[in-house]
Amino acid sequence: MRRLFFLFVYNLFFPLFLLLALPSYLIKMKRRGGVGTGLLERFGVYHRSEEEEPKGGIYVHAVSVGEVMLALKFIREWRKCHPEEGVALATSTSTGHEVARHAGLPHLRVLYAPLDLPFLSGRCLRRFQPKCVVLVEAELWPNFSRYARRVSLPVVMINARLSPRSERRYARFPRLSRLLFSGLSGMGVQSRRDVGRFARIGVDTQIIRLTGSIKFDVLQGEKMAVRSDFRAILAPLSAGRPIVLAASTHKGEELIIAEAARRAGAFPLIVPRHAERRDEVVRELTAAGFRCILRSRGEEPESVGDDVCYIVDTTGELREWTALASVAVIGKSFLAVGGQNPVEAIAAGVPVIVGPDMSNFEDLISLLLKHEGIVQCSTADLAENIRYLFDHEDEAAEMAGRAFNALRIHSGATERSVSLVESCLKSA
Repeated sequence: MRRLFFLFVYNLFFPLFLLLALPSYLIKMKRRGGVGTGLLERFGVYHRSEEEEPKGGIYVHAVSVGEVMLALKFIREWRKCHPEEGVALATSTSTGHEVARHAGLPHLRVLYAPLDLPFLSGRCLRRFQPKCVVLVEAELWPNFSRYARRVSLPVVMINARLSPRSERRYARFPRLSRLLFSGLSGMGVQSRRDVGRFARIGVDTQIIRLTGSIKFDVLQGEKMAVRSDFRAILAPLSAGRPIVLAASTHKGEELIIAEAARRAGAFPLIVPRHAERRDEVVRELTAAGFRCILRSRGEEPESVGDDVCYIVDTTGELREWTALASVAVIGKSFLAVGGQNPVEAIAAGVPVIVGPDMSNFEDLISLLLKHEGIVQCSTADLAENIRYLFDHEDEAAEMAGRAFNALRIHSGATERSVSLVESCLKSA
């Protein structure tokens, strides 16, 4: 009865929320290049026949770029045991959709996830007829979960984590939290802390398995080779100076990191978290005396100097650019809240600096600080720490090595996540 009442209230107010949010959402999709990429799939409009769709495989749901990258890693591991099986990968954003489409995986159907309305969720799952639904991280939609439950479809959440702040939010509504998670057949979590946090908000401990983090499973992925075309772009611009990567930056952080790099005698390589912010980033840096070179325009400076910086305003290339960095400075940790994922840099053997707020990666940062595998500092100390790492190359390399070794605890997380899904399928 409680479940039906909750769904009634949810389906009463969620469509109203959608109507209010739709204009802003469509504007964002247009700005990010989503128009013309199949966006109507979110509303249940498909441009290919049902006969063309992969059926009987797994349906993987990932929200944006970060989750899509994890989903692709999971799918590659899944394919080792299920090489010919079709996979549907649903994403909610145009940037995630673009990354998935360009991944080059065979038998992969990339689509936009349907809006969580009763008739759309059912229409989507009937279309693909998957044998299992895999949710990447704690992404739950009531109507989608309800339909999967009605047709006895196993739903498995992988790479799940719960921050202290999210735990407090769920704990305010314990009955509702139990309802939301009750449809899961299995849950793979990143750390022992996550096991306790999910148990405290009512998730059945019988379905929870400690798998580790797919994000931090650096030993399972292929080592990133340096791209010669990327090196050829940076070589004349940097003019022999060490390269500081400003990774996944948010508003205002590009200027902070670029100025710190300049004071340290380094070349700033900037990869904003959202490529559509390019004009705003260029304005701020130009006002501070920088000459900005945009990757999307293939520009070249008339002359090279310490006022030049390179802005990567394209999607899905962060990993390749990271391999060329001397030091990586992680965004969303100086002026925004939560931080971005530093693992790509650690996997590439690049020394990492983060700002004061890395609360989205609390367990990881605690682990890295414990092993002295990362530098955490304020804005005021950023230039000094960059310069120190350049001046003490051996010490910087040792720090990067300690960071890599600290992540060995997560080695095999992708494989364990695949095993979890397989075991839930057997139980079903």
